[in-house]
Amino acid sequence: MQNQTRFVFKQSFIYSIGNTITKLSGVILIPLYLNYINDDEFGVVTLFETIFQFILILSGWGVKGGFTRWYHEMKTRLEKKQLFFTAWSFNFFTSFISVLITGTAIYFFSDVIFQYSIGTSTLFYFLSGTFFRLLYDVPFYQLKLEQKAVQQTIWTTLNIVLMLGFTFYFLEVREAGIKGIYQAQMLAHLITMLAMLPMMVANMKPLFLKGILKEMIQYGLPLAISNILTTVLTLSDRHIINQYQNLGEVAGYGMAFKVANLLQMVVVASLITSYSNYFFKTLHNSDSMAFFRKFTNFYTVLLTFGGLGIVLFSPEIVYVVSMGSEFFQASVFLVPILIAGLIFSGLRQLFTLPLNKHKKTRLISIILVVSAVINIAANFLLVPEYGKTGASVSTLFSQLFALLWFIYAIKKLENISFPAVKYLLLVVVWGAICYGAIQLQGLPLLTGWLAKGVVLILFIGVLFLFGFVNKEMFSVLQKLRDYKK
Repeated sequence: MQNQTRFVFKQSFIYSIGNTITKLSGVILIPLYLNYINDDEFGVVTLFETIFQFILILSGWGVKGGFTRWYHEMKTRLEKKQLFFTAWSFNFFTSFISVLITGTAIYFFSDVIFQYSIGTSTLFYFLSGTFFRLLYDVPFYQLKLEQKAVQQTIWTTLNIVLMLGFTFYFLEVREAGIKGIYQAQMLAHLITMLAMLPMMVANMKPLFLKGILKEMIQYGLPLAISNILTTVLTLSDRHIINQYQNLGEVAGYGMAFKVANLLQMVVVASLITSYSNYFFKTLHNSDSMAFFRKFTNFYTVLLTFGGLGIVLFSPEIVYVVSMGSEFFQASVFLVPILIAGLIFSGLRQLFTLPLNKHKKTRLISIILVVSAVINIAANFLLVPEYGKTGASVSTLFSQLFALLWFIYAIKKLENISFPAVKYLLLVVVWGAICYGAIQLQGLPLLTGWLAKGVVLILFIGVLFLFGFVNKEMFSVLQKLRDYKK
């Protein structure tokens, strides 16, 4: 188990570099955007991001999930190449269809969707860039499955560097405005895809595995349908805000979400990526679930501690990325609510793994769809009156609902004991500390930083008190550090 821990956290550390670079690029891009586009146009960019996420989930029709599940079932390298060719080819076709359908809908209903006039050329660049991005999605899945974290980080870094360079060129030199943002994305994704093409060809064996493709679709389609519905329903908050409020409210919510999403990008995505691949690889090992319990404890520590850190320093982060805009500073109070929702979401993502182990994809789908319906219903109820605050609260409670259902389902399948009282107390104390931390925002800069540092130290004491931080965890960290050396 010690070797398992070292390996997983080494991979997580490398993935976190790529995720951090990705998130930092977003932080760098925001002030660049705001220097050349107004608040309403930033709201449009936020809505385009939700549409991209929808197309990303829509493409593949569940085959990418099936590819992840079947890859290590292939006994030889040749079989893996055939599986890669099958998944990539199918993804090419479904991605094209997904982009075409979505693009057609936006073209005819853009005024309704955005409450803003979107140029045809802007839409073309957005759709083209999205399609090129989807073409190297399956290769990224394969790099994760092969545990090639370094290679994936290199490719991610290349894409980010291209994105930053082209964005600066089109906004500063060409003065292309919002259209330039999507020109930059199109070129960055096209060049990245072309650069990865030799690797893709080397990993392909042109043989279409129709039988396995059918099995992958049967396995992944329930998840794909639920993910599509969940994406539509959960990302709809920004569109509901736009319909009942305005693009300014969307922009404010988008800024707070980007800051809170640091937790998803740096902690959740890194650890879930490395551990989920390892989980499927060691699926049938006798100590697989024992390591799952150990990982859950450490993961909870990182989620809560990292989330509290983001809450404490969110005013400074928003101030820097928005270049001191008072408009965006008003959205800081949303960050604790969104962070709490992301903590529940992060745990929920981890708890899908045991259900996937038992191939309970239909149950996963039901949970996600029901929680998403709760989210959208709460949005319609709260957003008209409370705007972006109502959307944040809706997300929080829908994620908590899904998490509790996942825990209940897992306990029926696996002999895993979760100390519910301990976790509940941690949530209550974390919320109380966040509420107290909000009161520190009016302090002078240096005094405030000192006070925030004390709060973080006190929270570590809470983690000690509840038994989340213990000698075993420190030994894991020590072994991980030695391993890196």
